[in-house]
Amino acid sequence: MGLAMRQGSGDGGVVRAEAEGCELTLLVDESIYSREALLRTCYWFTDRCYLFVSRPGPNEFSVRIRAKAGGPTLESISGEFENALIDQQVRQDIEHETSRIREMIVAKALAEGQDLDDPPVGDDRDPVELLIPA
Repeated sequence: MGLAMRQGSGDGGVVRAEAEGCELTLLVDESIYSREALLRTCYWFTDRCYLFVSRPGPNEFSVRIRAKAGGPTLESISGEFENALIDQQVRQDIEHETSRIREMIVAKALAEGQDLDDPPVGDDRDPVELLIPA
């Protein structure tokens, strides 16, 4: 298999390295994609291919992808992987941007749950309510 080398534009992102046999290596720029986004993306691809992540240099990850027998081609896997990596990074960015409001909503919901209008029937020491007079 001979995929041609695709050079990045110098502004970061994913650069496809040359394929060797049934393996393909993607170089991922850490200034654009976080380690967490990369590892989550890899996790979602473990059913389609074998992956190995390493760090060949500062601010760069290397993802070696090897297709499973009978699975999709390396070219389709790499394209899907690049799209999924963008998806994971955007999800992580949105999670970071909205974390405070999400925490406030959960805190308010839990606080309202403690303010019951009617006390519960029975006694917490009598969970089957045997001591309640008839």
